[in-house]
Amino acid sequence: MNKKLPNIFKGIVFKNNNQDVSFINKEEENEVDVKKQIKNILNSSEFVYKADTIITLNTGEVLEKTIIGRNNNSLITIDDELIEVNSISRIELV
Repeated sequence: MNKKLPNIFKGIVFKNNNQDVSFINKEEENEVDVKKQIKNILNSSEFVYKADTIITLNTGEVLEKTIIGRNNNSLITIDDELIEVNSISRIELV
């Protein structure tokens, strides 16, 4: 009795014939991960008023920036630059 279970994805859920099915596309998953990484950095004990980070953009460019805060859709650096959250593929503390 070797039954393979169907692949299950997270995201939008709908019901069909008493079966729950859900999915999420890769871009949404990446956006959720980046937002979680940013939240972890800003809530960490190392973040008092700034955090030294390495930011990898979707273009592959790597930036070393000091983050001092966040508004709705952007990170604010100590150099008074705005970096769009949607353009970030990865962020980590130095």
